[in-house]
Amino acid sequence: MLLLLSPLAGCLGGDDEKKPSKVHVIWGADATAGSILHIMAPNSQNTTQSLDEAEFTFDFNETYSEEGDISTFWVDPGNGDPVVEVNAADMSTVTVSYDKHGIYRATLGANDSEGNSGEVEVFLRVEYELHYDNTQSTDNPYPVWFDTSPGSDEASPRRVDLMSNATNPPGWLLQPGGPSTVTWTVRNPADTEEDASTKEIADGGEDQYGWGTNDPLAGGWRMDIDVEGDQITTETFLTIEYEPLETDIPEPPVAE
Repeated sequence: MLLLLSPLAGCLGGDDEKKPSKVHVIWGADATAGSILHIMAPNSQNTTQSLDEAEFTFDFNETYSEEGDISTFWVDPGNGDPVVEVNAADMSTVTVSYDKHGIYRATLGANDSEGNSGEVEVFLRVEYELHYDNTQSTDNPYPVWFDTSPGSDEASPRRVDLMSNATNPPGWLLQPGGPSTVTWTVRNPADTEEDASTKEIADGGEDQYGWGTNDPLAGGWRMDIDVEGDQITTETFLTIEYEPLETDIPEPPVAE
């Protein structure tokens, strides 16, 4: 029985082996890591004022086929968005963008005129920057909300940091100012207090609060700002960072 099955097993093993692709995907890029810049308007809905997505452009100019002419270049961004495809006769670059932070497994590919295709996987690191600027004086600032949930299952954030500045505008003759007592409170997705700080800011003065943590819980966080006394203006900056898991950009091929 063993003598009969051994040759058959060898044949089956050979058939299961994946044949090398006739299409050789050679790519370049300016970067495989980027950031989203989110500017948020100060209101109860935390409306987005502007959102600059992280954008990556891949150059397939050196990609070639052993059998036919390259017909299309394409990128599957790995975030659930549709595959982006271009006609190779028109251009050799493909651009994809991301509006959610995370580590993404993108697939870069090309097809030729003979029905062959080739592909490679590339990891992209997308981090997040938030700017929340409340320039209108108030004694009841809106909370600052942020979401640490990644846009993919590849990795979770390694770090979140925020810096919040508070200014007590100076009073004037007809409306003299006074001190402000400002309390910053950071709450995690379970609505549990993670950190808090209280500072008194004199009329015309300013102060700031900083906080950060490693491996933050996934979900919606918020920072409350409570004020007693004179009205204040606030400005908050926040970053969400990941381990540097992105793929290194390959060296360009050496001309023969």
